[in-house]
Amino acid sequence: MNGTVNPLLDREEHCLRLGESFEKRPRASFHTIRYDFKPASIDTSCEGELQVGKGDEVTITLPHIPGSTPPMTVFKGNKRPYQKDCVLIINHDTGEYVLEKLSSSIQVKKTRAEGSSK
Repeated sequence: MNGTVNPLLDREEHCLRLGESFEKRPRASFHTIRYDFKPASIDTSCEGELQVGKGDEVTITLPHIPGSTPPMTVFKGNKRPYQKDCVLIINHDTGEYVLEKLSSSIQVKKTRAEGSSK
């Protein structure tokens, strides 16, 4: 480390609240998604779709910008439960620091269209 401070995480002491994911019957869950490749043609202004199938199978579909071929990218993979990992959520508007348990890690890879070659 070069000794610089991340301006989003200062060196001050803050109250830390345990979030809803720590309750006996959590009303919230948190997940991470890791993908192997993100095409530049993905339209970040549009919503995508996440489907959880049989077992732990996950499919994520993201639309491309208009006029792109193909019109979307499909990622497929699976989810695995987290055991001890958490995420720190900092609300810079209110100054609130909340710790939430992570529920699952989702790892996906871009699928190739049928008939396409490497």
